[in-house]
Amino acid sequence: MNAAMCEAADTVRVGVILTAVPDSMVICEEGHGLEYKSRTDEEVKPFSFDQVVTVDNIQNFHPEFLQPLTESISGGYNGALLICGGASLENMTPLIDHSMIKQVLTDLFSRVLSQVKEELFISVSFLQFYPDGSAVDLLSPNRETLKRVAHPVLGSLIGGLCEVCVCSAEEAYTLYETCRDTLRANAGSISSRCSSLFSVAVEWKLHPEEVESEVCCSRLQLFSLAGGASRTDLRGVSPLVKVVEETQSEATTSDKILPSLLNDALTGNSRTVLVYCLHPQGVLDDETPSALALAQTVRSLVTKASVNRWCPRATEQMIRDSIVDQRAVMMSQGENDIHNTIRLVELTQNLQIVKDQSWEKRREESKKRKDKTQSCRTLSIHLHSRDSRESTNNMKHLQTQLKQEMEKHIREGKGNVEKVQKRVASIQRLREALREETLKNGASTEKSDLCQQVMHSIH
Repeated sequence: MNAAMCEAADTVRVGVILTAVPDSMVICEEGHGLEYKSRTDEEVKPFSFDQVVTVDNIQNFHPEFLQPLTESISGGYNGALLICGGASLENMTPLIDHSMIKQVLTDLFSRVLSQVKEELFISVSFLQFYPDGSAVDLLSPNRETLKRVAHPVLGSLIGGLCEVCVCSAEEAYTLYETCRDTLRANAGSISSRCSSLFSVAVEWKLHPEEVESEVCCSRLQLFSLAGGASRTDLRGVSPLVKVVEETQSEATTSDKILPSLLNDALTGNSRTVLVYCLHPQGVLDDETPSALALAQTVRSLVTKASVNRWCPRATEQMIRDSIVDQRAVMMSQGENDIHNTIRLVELTQNLQIVKDQSWEKRREESKKRKDKTQSCRTLSIHLHSRDSRESTNNMKHLQTQLKQEMEKHIREGKGNVEKVQKRVASIQRLREALREETLKNGASTEKSDLCQQVMHSIH
């Protein structure tokens, strides 16, 4: 049913990006560590990392630090890239997206498409996490209920999560950018406190000529984690802090989606990389020492990565056989045994989870989603066109009225004071109405453009 191959212990790799190098900090060990002296502590503390760079040479991150991650994913391993940094990350997001995220996606697609010529399935998904831990699927028009489910072979998955099939790195990155824009629009003033997860699922048949070929499954998870390492950060504490603390104390991880996914990435079946963005501050800098300590702690965590292979048809048949056997047991022992009932429910749920991983079903759902967004796009264009025509007509009417009132005022400027005052008031009302109509028309255009952008990227 499952061949978990090449299982090995791997430590989480950690890289640090510095926006500046103050006098209190020295990059050493040929870019693999740094020394830091706190303003409140005269002692110099050494920190070891896999790579330390400044913003000026961030391009070195991909070939030396991130390329091994995409190599692993194209070889069938799960991979996770965690990006943290509090306020520093917020300011560096455009640079991170262009210099790292886009390159990682380009490299991954290049490797996968060059290795697998047929029988390939690639899909993407995007989750937004609010500060209270609630999760929203940004690709779902219906906002389905999300929950973690345990696949009998592939491990933890997110039930109810929408996927969109993609064919290229450009298509994947466009969706990523659009969802990031949607996140900022949805969250408004608290967007800087929201984390996100963009996932790319890559699956291919190892023996396409066989009807019941094994399927190799890998997944890239791109976490963007809000909040800082210090308890004093006004944007809140990064979810990474709590997960690391629970991991060290061996406490039970939260049943919420983000903490459990982070725990899997840091200790489970994954090859994981953490990138921490730092902007060293002055005397009152609590974030830098806290962030360095957190990053170094994460570097000591160990994952157990393995190549996931499974045969969907064989797995489905095995579960069906188990259901038949379980029903036979319940018939012979009576249906009142609660343990047998629970076991039957579990088997039935496992069967549905396996069936939900069918390529045909996921492609069909993705096509329905694209068709629906295309219909919405057509409707949006029609409504915008109609609203635009109505607004244009209103503006022309107001402009004509204003012109007539202005001409009348110029011709009859002197005369009855009461009439002059009424005409001036009328002109002011017309100007205000015209201004509001102009603003409304501009907002409608902007909203329509954003809506069309989202729909076009999904389509």
